[in-house]
Amino acid sequence: MRAIVVGAGLAGLSAAESLAVSGVDVRLVEAGHRFGGRARTVHDRFANGQYAESGAEWVDTVHHRMHELMERFGVSTIGSGLEWTTIRRWLFWDAHLYTANDMALLDPRVFDQVERYEATVDSHAVDLPDASRPSSHPRATELDALSLADAMDDCRLGPAATLFARRNSEGEFAADPARVSLLFVAQQRAQEAEAARALGVEVLAHRVDGGVSGIASSWGEELLRVSRIRIEFGRSVTAIDQDAEGVRVELADGGTLEADVLVLATSLVPLRRVAWRCPPPDDLQRALHGLGYGTITKTAVQFERREWEPGYGTTSSVSQRLYDCSVDQGGSSGIVMSYCGGEGGQRLGEVSEDERIDLIEADMRRVHTIGSPKLGAFSRCWSVEPDFGGAYAVYEPGQVTAHWDVLRRPFGRIHLAGEHVATCTGYMEGAVESGRTVAARLTA
Repeated sequence: MRAIVVGAGLAGLSAAESLAVSGVDVRLVEAGHRFGGRARTVHDRFANGQYAESGAEWVDTVHHRMHELMERFGVSTIGSGLEWTTIRRWLFWDAHLYTANDMALLDPRVFDQVERYEATVDSHAVDLPDASRPSSHPRATELDALSLADAMDDCRLGPAATLFARRNSEGEFAADPARVSLLFVAQQRAQEAEAARALGVEVLAHRVDGGVSGIASSWGEELLRVSRIRIEFGRSVTAIDQDAEGVRVELADGGTLEADVLVLATSLVPLRRVAWRCPPPDDLQRALHGLGYGTITKTAVQFERREWEPGYGTTSSVSQRLYDCSVDQGGSSGIVMSYCGGEGGQRLGEVSEDERIDLIEADMRRVHTIGSPKLGAFSRCWSVEPDFGGAYAVYEPGQVTAHWDVLRRPFGRIHLAGEHVATCTGYMEGAVESGRTVAARLTA
């Protein structure tokens, strides 16, 4: 068998390796000039050996595929791990910084309201018998028609709790609450709980020592030495065709590739620009062009001294969420990250990188009264990068029942890989999962 794999992110690397191990001849083509896709660590903008993740950042204790890769390439996690409840460590609201101890001054009911809302959302996961099949939920159609915004309304949250809930949605799903299917949230909670039970671990999120790019580059360099894999950079797909004899891929440089099967291990957004000589069926067309993608803008600013509240914080300002992403790297300098999702992340993408940095730096200084000099910075808006078109997939109301199964079925000789077709959607773990799933299907 001959296979073309498009995309050298973690999904493409996973598919290429798994296919080659099974004896398939693989041609891996990548539009860019690096391994990793949305796993991209930034070193060169910062002093003192510090770094920050411009894309994927977290490996959870339940992400066993990622931990296997890290062990294989001698990469470790850093720090003691994070429970996501710590995002309520502090709150910046109307020009005042409230710590957890004095947040009751803003609203004495805020934590009770947030916990009741989260318990209500999480409760839907209990009835899902199989996280890989969200349509198996007894209330699948009903929950898929609802959004996180509907759950917020039902819980009658106050202003501060509403802000926390909205920022949670913008952070976890990279989308405003009205754009997140309640069935999708139930599926995400269920798959995490299933993995935690299977592995017998508590769910904690860790950063990667040295950055996630090290995993992708080590993996890619290893695959360069595999005789059955040919890797080509700077080659973007413009058209796709297939028939009973095989698949053909036309490239922007004028070249044409042919094989028996095609694995598209990219975001769906760039595939929307491809000319399909073999038009997909209507339900797949709707899924390819309609699936939601979160809009995340990450802006990291390094200051000479650490002059801020520790832990994750929530703001009512343009920064949305602020945290020290270099907390485990040591040193007197530090990097503060602004994580903006949903409409806020989209709006930031409408201005230049320098303008974003200036805007977020000013907000960081206002929130934490930082007076220390800036040493370096970057800002990356994933929704305006044409090869990605968004941070990661978010199934909007009605899209789980409409698109989930459709995207996971092959279209003739064409198969999709990527976090958007994984059970663990939105994570590096899901990207690796999807590549192995496609390879297993093709070589079975």
